[in-house]
Amino acid sequence: MQDIRRFEFQLLVPEIRNSLKSSLQEAADCEIGSKEKIPLAKTVRTYCQILKVEPALWLFVAVDGVEPTNNAAERAIRPAVIW
Repeated sequence: MQDIRRFEFQLLVPEIRNSLKSSLQEAADCEIGSKEKIPLAKTVRTYCQILKVEPALWLFVAVDGVEPTNNAAERAIRPAVIW
């Protein structure tokens, strides 16, 4: 795998972000009843929830020092989980 510079990565992200957002929106637009409990309905509701926080998914691209993973959080709670 070839390393790329941060600014090169930032240039690539908008196309990826738009593609992902479009796919999420397409799935979220599926018509479901508010009380439906079938797996498709749960998935559609999940997509809707993801779309509400979609800008936060890309914070690591715009803000230097923000990790793109949750490794730090997992390491922080690991001792409690093991205990």
